[in-house]
Amino acid sequence: MGAGPALTLLEQSRQCLAEAYAAELAAARYVTSQDAAMRAAAALVARQGLRGPQDLWPLLANHSPELGEWADFFALAAVRRQEIESRTVRVSVREADDLLRAAETFVEAVTVSLGMPRGERAARRLAAARETA
Repeated sequence: MGAGPALTLLEQSRQCLAEAYAAELAAARYVTSQDAAMRAAAALVARQGLRGPQDLWPLLANHSPELGEWADFFALAAVRRQEIESRTVRVSVREADDLLRAAETFVEAVTVSLGMPRGERAARRLAAARETA
């Protein structure tokens, strides 16, 4: 597969990061950060031409072992995300901020791994967030 779809997914991932920075609710920041990581992983999978019914994170870990710890981390975050979205647990602002920083680091690692151009690293400021609406 060409660089086009992977680059598009990386750009979408960066947009998710920007949205996460601006999110005023911890749950929205968490979910959007997870989206950023998923799109970055999908970019790598797309670039490698991998297909199949497998879940994204195990697929990434199997085909890019150097990113295996990231895959495990974000697979756990995906489970937490489901709990947050179903409102069975609440996410703290700190937890959401931590996931955002991790997603940002992961997106950068995927960008380097793919040899893709780095996006402009704008100076971002976290919006003040609260746990619930």
